[in-house]
Amino acid sequence: MQAAIKKMTDGSLALKLDADAARAVFASVLFASRFHEGIAPLTPIAKQGLKQDRQKLARRVAICR
Repeated sequence: MQAAIKKMTDGSLALKLDADAARAVFASVLFASRFHEGIAPLTPIAKQGLKQDRQKLARRVAICR
């Protein structure tokens, strides 16, 4: 798992994640959203990210067969 974090001049952060790190972040957001209302708006984004990852994985497996 690899991640690069870059601090922007406006105070925001830019994250560059490999596939494993992205999966971990999306799964963590889904888990945390169960316990904190402030994180709940991120749930659809995290679900979509995991869904896209599963679709890519399914395509790779199909190509290898």
